[in-house]
Amino acid sequence: MSGRARKTAANASAVKPDRVSLKDVARHAGVSTGTVSMVLNAKPSVAAKTRAHVQRVIDELGYIYDRSGAQLRTKRTGIVGVSICDLANPYFAEITVGIDEALGELGLALVLGHCGESIAQQAKFLNAAREHNVEGLILMPAIGTTRQIVEDVLAWHIPLVLVSRYVAGAATDYAGLDNQAGSVLATEHLLTLGHERIAFVGANSRTSTGRDRLRGYRSALRTAGIKLARDLVSECDATREQGFLAAMTLMARRDPPTAIVCFNDLVAFGVMLGLRKLGLEPGRDCSVIGADDVAEAALWQPGLTTVAVHTGLIGLSAGQLLRKRLATPGRPPERIRLQPELVVRGSSGPRVKSRARRASSRVSQSIQLT
Repeated sequence: MSGRARKTAANASAVKPDRVSLKDVARHAGVSTGTVSMVLNAKPSVAAKTRAHVQRVIDELGYIYDRSGAQLRTKRTGIVGVSICDLANPYFAEITVGIDEALGELGLALVLGHCGESIAQQAKFLNAAREHNVEGLILMPAIGTTRQIVEDVLAWHIPLVLVSRYVAGAATDYAGLDNQAGSVLATEHLLTLGHERIAFVGANSRTSTGRDRLRGYRSALRTAGIKLARDLVSECDATREQGFLAAMTLMARRDPPTAIVCFNDLVAFGVMLGLRKLGLEPGRDCSVIGADDVAEAALWQPGLTTVAVHTGLIGLSAGQLLRKRLATPGRPPERIRLQPELVVRGSSGPRVKSRARRASSRVSQSIQLT
């Protein structure tokens, strides 16, 4: 142990933890109280070596920062309210982790609200966050969130960033995926494999994600000169159960699809289970593509072909947008759309002639036996 470290340790033992003040930390560290304050507030202007030394003294002395007192002095809370529409969905949970990481780097604490796709719950959380004087808000809009709702929140003059879903017409910062481009990638991949009877499961017009993903599917078919078959578009909630039921219905048709583009991975898992229930093999009898590339996608047998994006990067981008908004409140709204990537696995394969008829026959036999 160096002489300076021995001296610091000796001094630390002479100070009772419940009486340690910021001045004590500054004196033992040999720095100003301002430097200690900047370390406690994660200010980037402090040199890494100095920051590490001050933090070591803080740990040795057992100093606990009184943030409530600091808030009274500075009129700042250091808190950001984050409203998530569905934490049970792993895609949204992974985005939340990225947000937390970005806020932590700014020295801001995350207060999390889970609205469960309820407008009422979302409003309740946002109002509570406002009452607690949060410094900013990150909102993953619940289904049915209108432009008026967003504009009412903007009228509070609290920095606001939308993440994953945007609200048409609302002038706000936004970070998310280019969902239309993702569906184009998925559909084009199936077209190159020779598929023409391509279904879409999980269509919905209630969110920007749903509208954009369906738009991308339609765009790719139109570019390929293939007429959209309305009976191949299945509107349903984004769950395994709904994907399962959609697969059972689609494959019972006289001319069933040879491939299915799914709104997300959860729907795709349900579709694959439905195919297996009917004695059909995903990737062989019917190709399946999901979206989001959640961790489970690679573990399926066969692995799920899916449209991937770094969900943590969406969260980080949202945090960075909030940082810019806090620094420059009057700046024009900025939208970050991350580009997707197609991850090809075993659930997508080439179309084989007459496979659809064999699959339909097998489904009919299964239904009769049932």
